Amino acid sequence: MAFTINTNIASLSAQEALRINGDFQNRTIGRVTTGLRITQSGDDAAGLAIANSYRSDQAVLTQGIRNANDGLSQLQIIDGGLNNISKLLDRARTLATQSASGTFNGSRTKLNDEFQNVVAEIDRQAQAIGLNSGGGFAQNLRVFVGGGAGATEASKTTNGTVSLDLSSSTVDSKSLGLKGVQAIGVAATDIGTGSATTSVQTILANTTNTGSQTDASFTEFYFRGPGFGGNDRVKVRVNTALVTTADNLVTAINAAIETAGNGGTAAATAFKNAGVKASVYTDSSGRKQLAFSSSNTAFQVSAGDRTANALLGNFSSGSTGRDLTQQVSGAAAASSAVTTFTNNSNVIVRFQGASLNAAVDIRLAITGGTTTVANAIADLSSQVTANSALQAAGITPDSATFSGGNTLSFTSKRGEKFEVQVAGDGENLLGFGTYRLQTLTSTSFDHTSVTNSGTTTAGAQTLEFSIAGGTSFSISATATTAAATSADALNLAFQASSSARDAGLYASVSGSNVVIQSSISGTAFRINAQGANDRFGFGAAGTATLGAASSSLDSNSDTFNAGGSTDSGLLAFGAIRYGDDDQAITISAVDASGVNHTKALTLRNDGTDRNARSIDEAIAEINAALQESNDTTLQRIFAVKENDAGTEKIRFLSGLSNFKVSVGNNATGAAGVTTSQGSVVSGSVSNGGSTSDISTRDNAQTAVSALATAVSLLGDSQAAVGKGQNNFSFAVNLASSQLTNTAAAESRIRDADLAQEAANLTKAQIVLQAGIAALAQANSAPQAVLALLRG
Repeated sequence: MAFTINTNIASLSAQEALRINGDFQNRTIGRVTTGLRITQSGDDAAGLAIANSYRSDQAVLTQGIRNANDGLSQLQIIDGGLNNISKLLDRARTLATQSASGTFNGSRTKLNDEFQNVVAEIDRQAQAIGLNSGGGFAQNLRVFVGGGAGATEASKTTNGTVSLDLSSSTVDSKSLGLKGVQAIGVAATDIGTGSATTSVQTILANTTNTGSQTDASFTEFYFRGPGFGGNDRVKVRVNTALVTTADNLVTAINAAIETAGNGGTAAATAFKNAGVKASVYTDSSGRKQLAFSSSNTAFQVSAGDRTANALLGNFSSGSTGRDLTQQVSGAAAASSAVTTFTNNSNVIVRFQGASLNAAVDIRLAITGGTTTVANAIADLSSQVTANSALQAAGITPDSATFSGGNTLSFTSKRGEKFEVQVAGDGENLLGFGTYRLQTLTSTSFDHTSVTNSGTTTAGAQTLEFSIAGGTSFSISATATTAAATSADALNLAFQASSSARDAGLYASVSGSNVVIQSSISGTAFRINAQGANDRFGFGAAGTATLGAASSSLDSNSDTFNAGGSTDSGLLAFGAIRYGDDDQAITISAVDASGVNHTKALTLRNDGTDRNARSIDEAIAEINAALQESNDTTLQRIFAVKENDAGTEKIRFLSGLSNFKVSVGNNATGAAGVTTSQGSVVSGSVSNGGSTSDISTRDNAQTAVSALATAVSLLGDSQAAVGKGQNNFSFAVNLASSQLTNTAAAESRIRDADLAQEAANLTKAQIVLQAGIAALAQANSAPQAVLALLRG
């Protein structure tokens, strides 16, 4: 071998080995002293990432278990409160049962005082445990426990969350059916047997009342509410054949309500779900009024005849119910029955109002020279009678006037305003005016443009217009034989008329024709050409303005809204006539969980939709939008109309504790909802409402039934809370198991095997000692060269 003194290979090798052994010993000492296999990222980068993930999961699970235990503790508090409310209901049932006894001769006033205190205490305790309406825990509670698996972080969070929906588990007196909304007949009236003039028996014996009924043995009430409003209102036909007292009247009404609720339609089902019940309300003076109540659904009730109106306390005199008849008559008598129409044409009769969801057009097909006035009247009567929408609205031909030579009339006995308009009767043979159609055989009632015959003659003529069925106005102009100058003359007249300017009417020329239309897209109108001569080619011989063929209301309101419901107040409404008068309406409400629900809609009368030509169309559009939202919160809001001193206005009602209606501006400011345009109307809880009481034997018997239901509802709430307790317990068990197993998994990756590491430490110490000794030998090896130099 070669001997060198500049490079000591053996020493270098020994140093490298000693370094490696030193590092091994240091790592081993670190593992032994910390107990961890991984003390730095370099020890096992992949393993460290997995171990850190497990450690993070443990932190989540540890807090999640605390969350679930906190939730379990809160549910135990709530459960204790529910048990106490159960005892309060037991006491209330005891008091009600005692008062309901016919042999009880003590003071029912004293019993009722304690009963009301018990009901108030139920409300207080429900609020204390957070399960009153709108309470802190009356919502969908979500407790994040962790441990969820899924393809995404969002799904992991969802799967790691325990949900408990207590939004329908409120236990205040209203939720338990001991309080609710209630519509009561006119105050200070008395339908009890103690009244000589207004008792049930006297009302039912009044021939004026019974003569207004569609059936001698049945009187009718109409109910409107969420899902059963407008023309979908529910009719309740009450058999009065065996009714003699207020009590058996209520029995008969409730039987009829049950029948109506089983009607098989969506509206009937909604009415059934509202749980409306009739009862007798006894005021502080002992007078009895008919009342209707529901535990949580707002509603409106009205009469369908004079008998029902009298039972609600709406009297004209004595025991006679206020007349609900509305009548619309032609402005002139129809022509003789044998008079024939001149031209082949269509005559369209339009009906609006009376809760019709949309205008109803009846088309009469006229054969010139053949169809007589008698034929047309018979056809009209037949079609009106057969039309289901008109029948639901109660609109019928007046048989006493429906013949040639008489002024034709239509009637409704529902107390609602309606109107009748005619187009296409150019000879005014029916007496409702001479507004023309686009052509003699057009099938549309009004039009967005009208074209003349193609011929103009020199001379003056008056043209009358009605915009979307509104009040008519006239312009006068002088035509020439030229279409262009005739159009110019019309435009000058339009500019001189404020009504024509508002409607955007203008004339133009298309070939040899004069065309009248509106610059406002979608605006519909009718034209009535007056005068002996057809100067502008739009016809002639039209009668002068005939006035609006509509009924008129008196100042009395015959509808009753449920007190205790949330109410917007009355909002004025004007029919939308112009295509640019669109109005945005936004309805919003906050649910029990604090979530805001919103529905936006547009009232309009243009080429897109014609849903606000009347207050009834607007209400139908609003209610349809709310019901079709499929939002259970918004579906509890609905709109109704109400007579306010002779003017029909809109009112929003709901069983919710709050809602808001945002009313948008429109072009004229005088159409659509005109009250509070550009602002927000907030609903507020109205006065009244029902509260169970036991001050009379009858009321006590009703309370006994209500309390039985309340006990069942409380049981449902207790079941929901009990289910939540079990769910939280199971969640804690699973999370604890996951926590243990996750910690074990982390330990297998992160923790050191101390038996192995102790052996490694001993090995490292021995190797290190040997390495030091070897290094010493290697460092001294070059000294052997000196022996060669000495020799």
